[in-house]
Amino acid sequence: MSVKQLSLFDQQPEDSNKFFARKRPWSAAKHRIMLKYIQAYCYNLGGSKSYQSMYINYVDGFAGAGKYDEGIGIENFVDQSKFWQRYKTEFLDTDGSPLIALKCAKIFSFEERVTLRCFFTEEKKDLNQELKSNCNLISEGLSYKVYEPQRFDKAFTQIMNELDKYPTLFFLDAFGVKGVTFEQICSIANYVSKYKGELFLLFHNRAVARHAGLYKTSYKNSKDQKTAETYTQNLTNLLGHSSDLDWKPKWLECQDQEQKQKFERWALEYFKSRLQKESTFKGVAIFEIKETYNDSRPQYNIVVGSNHPQKAFGEFLNEFFCEENKLLFFEDDKTGKNHKFLTQSWERQNDERIETIRPEIIEILRRNNQDWITLKDVISLIILEIGKLGYLSRPKYREILLDFHKKNIIEAKELGARGNLTLDNYVRAVQ
Repeated sequence: MSVKQLSLFDQQPEDSNKFFARKRPWSAAKHRIMLKYIQAYCYNLGGSKSYQSMYINYVDGFAGAGKYDEGIGIENFVDQSKFWQRYKTEFLDTDGSPLIALKCAKIFSFEERVTLRCFFTEEKKDLNQELKSNCNLISEGLSYKVYEPQRFDKAFTQIMNELDKYPTLFFLDAFGVKGVTFEQICSIANYVSKYKGELFLLFHNRAVARHAGLYKTSYKNSKDQKTAETYTQNLTNLLGHSSDLDWKPKWLECQDQEQKQKFERWALEYFKSRLQKESTFKGVAIFEIKETYNDSRPQYNIVVGSNHPQKAFGEFLNEFFCEENKLLFFEDDKTGKNHKFLTQSWERQNDERIETIRPEIIEILRRNNQDWITLKDVISLIILEIGKLGYLSRPKYREILLDFHKKNIIEAKELGARGNLTLDNYVRAVQ
């Protein structure tokens, strides 16, 4: 597959109404992920059991207009899904994240499963008004609020005060690096550690590079310096207090194209590392959203913070990201003529990944699987230890473990009724 070359400072429609004229493939990918996750999240935590809640919050901190003039990637996905075929869904390709959330809320309300309370912010007045109009068209009987035009970081305190201690899913899709601070992200972590929830934050590595690129050791005039200081302060606010002491020297090292892309990767890992160390999230994961499957430079990264990473990462997100990888792999085959060839290529790649990762899995098992735990939980353990969400599907990991059982690398306390090793059977590494 061809790799599209992109300029370091290619201009995405950052903070622009033009962004909502046409949905891009990478935006469709994040919308599919959010659609699947909202459903899984609410089905897991929504209900009347002791660990569940009849009310769940969804916070969309950079909601935009709520829909696009032209769209892709949702209707066909829903039509081909066995789960969504159970419902008379109203999802459209043009739906943005706010309308996707509200339409999910409508399904949950119809099922009498859970009330999904939605909170939306949008800074620009015209987009804010469009958002209100678009929500009003479908929101009868639903619980939602569109805040008056303001940045998310300005509305943050009010939003947090109105969540009423219910589990909350935060979706922060800023166009660049401003609008939310590292300290506010840590406050979100504190909230979900008490009341359950997750954070999805889009880390725009290209915007990070653009903001860092304004930093210089000296400037031509005071106006240029003031402008640069505004942009670089936004970046510092996102990466964390005093992060400029780390990212500024790193940026000065990166002056050619390859090194600047290296800076983007460094900044992402720096951000992830600080979240792991300084926030109360028990797990932080990253997934790349790319334009083409073999693209070495993602459009952006989804950073997910959770206090239940085994369920959120090991079960839900690993499968969702694996599905998105597969969709992207087959993306070039619009007519379906090459489906058989691509299917063989996909399976061959999975086989190669299995062989590559087998030794690492054995080490993980010997290091962490001394006690009896279910095969299901072992798969989640492996996924979290490897740290590459979507690298292989859970069924592929199960295949590896079944082979390990045959080769006496792992042992089972007992087998299933038919003498098979099931996901509920307890296993451990052979000493």
